[in-house]
Amino acid sequence: MTGTIGLRVSDALYDTLVREDLAATTAGAAELQPALAESWVISEDGLQYDFVIREGVEFHDGAVLDAAAVKLNFDRILDESSPVFSEAAAANMKYLTRWIAATEVTPEGTFRVTLLQPFPEFENLLIDRRMGIISPTLLESADDDTIAASPSGTGPYTSEGIAQGKDITLTRNEDYWRGVPETPQLLFTTISDANTMVSALQTGQIDVILSAGAGQISQLEGSDTVTIQYPEPANSYFIRLNTQAEGISDPRVRQALNFAVDREGIAAVTNGQALPLTGAIPQGNAAWEDGVSSEYDYDPERARELLAEAGVETPFSISLMAPSEGPGFSQSREVMSLVQEDFADVGVDLDVQFMEFTSMVALEAPGYTPDIAGSFNGWTTGTDLAYWLENMFSPALVPPTGVNRGWYDDPALTDIFAAGRAEQDPEARADIYRQAGAIIDDGAPWVFLYQDRLPRAFSSSVSGPVEAPSVFFDYTTLQKSA
Repeated sequence: MTGTIGLRVSDALYDTLVREDLAATTAGAAELQPALAESWVISEDGLQYDFVIREGVEFHDGAVLDAAAVKLNFDRILDESSPVFSEAAAANMKYLTRWIAATEVTPEGTFRVTLLQPFPEFENLLIDRRMGIISPTLLESADDDTIAASPSGTGPYTSEGIAQGKDITLTRNEDYWRGVPETPQLLFTTISDANTMVSALQTGQIDVILSAGAGQISQLEGSDTVTIQYPEPANSYFIRLNTQAEGISDPRVRQALNFAVDREGIAAVTNGQALPLTGAIPQGNAAWEDGVSSEYDYDPERARELLAEAGVETPFSISLMAPSEGPGFSQSREVMSLVQEDFADVGVDLDVQFMEFTSMVALEAPGYTPDIAGSFNGWTTGTDLAYWLENMFSPALVPPTGVNRGWYDDPALTDIFAAGRAEQDPEARADIYRQAGAIIDDGAPWVFLYQDRLPRAFSSSVSGPVEAPSVFFDYTTLQKSA
């Protein structure tokens, strides 16, 4: 499992050291609260984090949670000499682990993380569902594939086994440390056709659509048998560009592509579910500032001027990958069709190769090859943090150590990111990251498209989850009336 689908299943199986408060509806990012770490203390210099690990918690396989179990999980992504080290897991979490100098179990039994430098947003990164704590028994006896197929965490639900491409059935953990979940069993199923999914919800075959597309919402709105929520977490949907590819290595060309897009047209075709995004910093990110003028308003004439300045002879062609379906991409074809029309209007022929989302991610994960100009994608994990900009655009986080898959490299960002990362004052930190945002906007490594309101639809017989600003909700509260 990859992307949001895999993270949502992981959220039911595993707990992290800290978590966001999903019981509260807030205007900004959800507040942090203790999870497997019942408390933590940060040293005055901001370098040491001592986590008090919750007592009396067991993994699904009966192993006991303690600081040593937590350290073993960190060894998996930090210590290449450890027998549990996973190259794949380490690569996924490099954006976090690159700032960790050491971990240890203290004589007092706490789990200590020592950082290379102060990093105020560090604890916020620990809510990443990929940081769910895995049973030490499983870690010491299984490879990555076995861990994925036979998970064992401390989460509210347990699994008897997961097979790729099959329905996933989870059974509630009767000994869950936060209290027994309301619902005895969860079934995750895949329905490829959007209309069939709507029909299944309306007829009671399914109870929840976790990521509802605009077309589905238009069919479901006004129904007294369906409840629609709009959690609206920070997120970004974009075309990540290969900044090394022939034809678009010149930033003026990439700027032109941004000016060419009519984002209001995308908003219209999605019935307002997609909100125009004209720069690197999305609304809901800590560095977002109300009232800032748009960087890339729709201006096809300016796009043509920039292409001419770059010496581009039009028409010219580029090829992109795009998901054919998946959470957040139910209208991928419609969106890409609009982008094709907009590009064509300024002399750019766009060839879109549609494919399954997981296949696309597998192709782009090592970084784009020269024949691929980029891909249409979206991101929600950690998007509320100012540090998210560094995770996406840092020159140090190109593959295989990060997700800067378009090889964007602006040396000016290195010092700015370092200053922002270390700044203790939230407002001053946001100002620094806004400087980074301005540089990124000018470099245009992405075609910035939109933010999705990311609605989810529940049968009216389902209750519990609230509209907390997250793609996740608290599974323990989920219940269904007769």
